[in-house]
Amino acid sequence: MTSKPALRNGAGIDVGGTFTKAAVVSAAGKVLREDRIATRPSEGPRTFVSRVAALLSSWRREGLSFSAAGLAIAGDVDAEKGVLRFSPNLPKFDGFRLRDELSARLEVPVVMDNDANLAVWGAYRTELYGRPQNVVGVTLGTGVGGGLVLAGRLYRGSTGSAGEIGHARVEIPGELCHCGRRGCLEAYAGSYGIVRRARRLLAQAPRAGRLVRALCPDLRNLEPAHLSEAAQKGDALARRLWAETGFYLAVGLSNLVLVFNPDAVLILGGVSRAGRWLLDPIKEYFKAQPFKTPFGRAKLKLADNPNAGRVGAALLALDQARPRR
Repeated sequence: MTSKPALRNGAGIDVGGTFTKAAVVSAAGKVLREDRIATRPSEGPRTFVSRVAALLSSWRREGLSFSAAGLAIAGDVDAEKGVLRFSPNLPKFDGFRLRDELSARLEVPVVMDNDANLAVWGAYRTELYGRPQNVVGVTLGTGVGGGLVLAGRLYRGSTGSAGEIGHARVEIPGELCHCGRRGCLEAYAGSYGIVRRARRLLAQAPRAGRLVRALCPDLRNLEPAHLSEAAQKGDALARRLWAETGFYLAVGLSNLVLVFNPDAVLILGGVSRAGRWLLDPIKEYFKAQPFKTPFGRAKLKLADNPNAGRVGAALLALDQARPRR
């Protein structure tokens, strides 16, 4: 009688400029344990790796094992070399071999990729169950990122820069984006762009947006969540803002649908919690396109998993990592 192979777990680490969130995830995508630590980028990458390794090693000592680890980082990531080329939030990390350093400390294979790629991969695996062959994903947070799954595999492009939908132009000349260009999708569908446009509309129409003002009297603290709640309660200004946001997002996504002809379009991230106020304008735009076939094929889905980045990092590590030699 042969014994059953032990179930494998992976560690997923989602690195942000302020906090780093870590989790141990089963091969089925279930989060078994999670925690977060302050990133403290000013201390440099070696200290950061030591602190992450200490957290994960403490879990091991308590009996929670993992056979591979994945790093999800916002910025220009060289996944092949395991190096962060550039990140405005982690300037001291540029060029440092994070993957190899963490692998040496944990003594397991480590993979590293852009955080949007890994969030899309996590949602693809746990919410679409890896079934569609071709998926376009967009992450809506402070900024806008994206990821592509083609023929069932994460597609990175020739330099690892594929899927940067947030910097596709949807307006000319358009709003100023944090990248320095004008008209980028991020400047309209990222949280900072949404809030910027909301404040402008409220300033232009002092009697409009009554519910928005009631929910957030100090507009310096305005967030997309206030606008979602106001739209739900019937505020016309908030609904107009979400309709515009959905329109610009639809423009960007429609170009990807025409280029990649996906089975599904995944929308995830904090801004996606606007739900139908964001999704309905996209559905209307897709339905109105004259080239019916690709838009009829592409199923729109709002992702539910708030841990998609960590889960995606862990699952990709289990999928791709090879035993150390």
